[in-house]
Amino acid sequence: MHSIKILSPSFYTGKDVVKIAKELVGKILLTRFDGVETSGRIVETEAYAGESDRASHAYGGRRTARTEVMYREGGFAYV
Repeated sequence: MHSIKILSPSFYTGKDVVKIAKELVGKILLTRFDGVETSGRIVETEAYAGESDRASHAYGGRRTARTEVMYREGGFAYV
């Protein structure tokens, strides 16, 4: 039997985005929308270092409705 461990907010706010991305692989993502629960295993991640990373949609401080989530505290998904 598996125990559920919820990752702390500090897990997502570290400076080493590559380490965070690697550690997310294999984790289970649980959601609940309108009373319906779903889950899935994370099998692939990408890591971008925000405004200074030329591959990031936030590079150079670009802010749009689509990228606004990238400026929040860690722990939010940009999909």
